[in-house]
Amino acid sequence: MTTNHIAPSFTAGVALQQALSAVGTDCTIMVNVDDLSQGPIDTQSLRRHASGWLVSYVTASRPTVWTPAYGRWDPRFIDINTPTILWFGRRSAEEVCAMLYFASAAQGRPWSFIDVTEINDYRSVSSTNPSELESLVGTHTPVDDQRSSELVTQWRKLQNENAPFRVLIGPTLASVPENYFDEILLQHTPTLPTPMSRVIAEAMSRTPSGPVADYVLMERLIALISEGKITADGNPSTMESCLISRAAE
Repeated sequence: MTTNHIAPSFTAGVALQQALSAVGTDCTIMVNVDDLSQGPIDTQSLRRHASGWLVSYVTASRPTVWTPAYGRWDPRFIDINTPTILWFGRRSAEEVCAMLYFASAAQGRPWSFIDVTEINDYRSVSSTNPSELESLVGTHTPVDDQRSSELVTQWRKLQNENAPFRVLIGPTLASVPENYFDEILLQHTPTLPTPMSRVIAEAMSRTPSGPVADYVLMERLIALISEGKITADGNPSTMESCLISRAAE
């Protein structure tokens, strides 16, 4: 019997594709290519942006290329007769958000999950080596009705708050304002011109709430530049070649 696997991001999907190909199983992988830890997630916004999924098929150890899925959700992945397994890491806000969204979409249908967090203390599926993901195949845990309801309630709460960002504070996913990352970016922006990419890399490694994408911090740096708190030499949208420094107070 074929199995449907849900990956919380494209990077996670690629790693999972390699792992499942090595196992030699026939399956379908669907990835959510939207980072739901940032931006609006109210029902209307999600309905407007309805093309955030890619699909890959793995047959006899040969994966196919990724192709767009039609619409935000494909009912094959919550078909009652097809085993469905979601992969995630509970130390990644992006992957926890994807899991909660999936729980909402799959409400009333059976599904299972594989949590990669304890494998060498990785934070996410996307940062786990495919060979280690391979070792987890078959270790999925079914989600019962009570747990499903709890996950859906968490997602609805986040949707109602509809904050600019969602981050992990300890084990809890919390809604935070758009300036949440600003202080750590300012702390790591020196007074002498420094490559924007270096500032982002240092801030990424020291963000107390866990992993955050580089493009999220780049957008916040651009906002700080527009506010006059940081000066830029070069095009800020090209972080590899732009030099930034903290503005004099």
